[in-house]
Amino acid sequence: MKKILGLFIAFVFSMHIAANAATTNWTTKANVDRVNRIGKSLLAKNNLPTKIEFKVIETDEVNAFANADKQICVYTGLLKFVDNDAELAGVIAHEIGHIVNNHVAKQNVIGTVTATAIANTNMSAGMRLAANSANNLTMLKMSRVEEYEADITGVDLMTKAGYNPLAMVSVLFKIGGCYKDFTSTHPSSDKRTMYLYDYITYTYPAKTKLGYTTDSYKKFMIYAAPIVKERNADAKKLAKFNKSQEKLKAKRAAKMEKYKNAKDSNGWDKSFNVIRAISY
Repeated sequence: MKKILGLFIAFVFSMHIAANAATTNWTTKANVDRVNRIGKSLLAKNNLPTKIEFKVIETDEVNAFANADKQICVYTGLLKFVDNDAELAGVIAHEIGHIVNNHVAKQNVIGTVTATAIANTNMSAGMRLAANSANNLTMLKMSRVEEYEADITGVDLMTKAGYNPLAMVSVLFKIGGCYKDFTSTHPSSDKRTMYLYDYITYTYPAKTKLGYTTDSYKKFMIYAAPIVKERNADAKKLAKFNKSQEKLKAKRAAKMEKYKNAKDSNGWDKSFNVIRAISY
C-alpha cells in the first residue's frame, strides 16, 4: 500500500510538472541566476570557500546533486517543484552539506578502491558477486547516514544565511513519496523529516515558533505532532531525547568551526585531490 501511494504521489508530481513545462522555460538566465544567487549567498554568509559552481540541468526529475568537481547541479524538475526561495535554499544547502562533509569524495574513494581490489584479485565469479553486493550495501548504509548529516548541515547553513530551516522540512516531506527506506540511498521521508525537525526544534527553537505556511509542512505536522506529544509526556523519553540532541548540537558546533577553518587551510579540496590521484 505504501509503495502504491508513493508511486501515485510521484505520478501526480510528474503531471504537475508536465502542465507547467509547456508555458515556462526553466533554463532561462533568470532561473540560473536564482540558483547561483541563493547558492553563493549560502557560501558567503557561512564564510565557506566559493569554489563551487552552480548549474541548472534540463530534466523533469525532481532532484539535485553534488559531484567530485565541486559542482552542484539542480534539475529543472526541482525548480518547478519548490514553492519559494527558502525551499530551494534548503535543497542547495543540503548539497553543500555533502561537499563540506566530503561525502562525495568518500563515496568515490571507497567505490574506486573496492572496484580496483576486486579487479586485481584472483576471485571466483561467486566471490566477486558477493564482494560487489557487500560493497553496495555498505555504500547504501553510508549514504543514508550521510543524508542525515547533509540535512542538518544544510539547516545550520540555511539558518546562518537568514532562511527559515523549516523550509527544508517542507520540501523534503513534499518529495518523500519518491524515496524508499532500505533499497534507496535516501532514508524514508518520515524518518528523515522527523530527524530534521527534532534537530531544528532543539537547536533553533525560535525558528520553530515561526512555523511555516506551506501545505506540505502542515501535513508533516499532522504526522509529527502526536510523536512530540507522546515524547513530552514521558519523562524518560524526553530526557533521552534532550541528551541525544545536546550531544548532536555540540557535534554540529564543532563541525561548523571546522568548515570555517577550511577556507584558510583549503582542507575540503584534499578529498577531491585524492579522487583524481586514484582515477588518473
